[in-house]
Amino acid sequence: MFEPENGLEALMQAAGKDPGVAPAFYRALLEAEIYILTPEVPIKPGRRRSLKAQEEINVATVEFQGMRWHPAFTSKKRISDYVKEPETCLGAAARNLFEILPNSNFWLNPLSECQKPLPATEIALLLNGTIFETLKKVK
Repeated sequence: MFEPENGLEALMQAAGKDPGVAPAFYRALLEAEIYILTPEVPIKPGRRRSLKAQEEINVATVEFQGMRWHPAFTSKKRISDYVKEPETCLGAAARNLFEILPNSNFWLNPLSECQKPLPATEIALLLNGTIFETLKKVK
């Protein structure tokens, strides 16, 4: 049984059951810290570091439904549920990750009971705000 670790996960779970919660989930997602796997970024276990300006990073991807996706996680527990070996990750506001990795597909909490694929087209609508207008029309 999925137990939310934070407010974002609670909203994500609620939005899966009630589409009326989707706008609140999307607003929270933009500001929430999420994590992506960055296997080649040098860092000691348990430590944090900031990226340098213009630093190139290799972000993990997975194949799903014939497309490439960046696995992204809404909490550190979701990372450890997904990868069994220690893995370097980058945590940042989702909005910032979406902006520094334009035209990318993100898959929130892959293999979790509470997961959500976010194709690049949906992220573009989220970043420019038109997704909220679209959701109003669907009600």
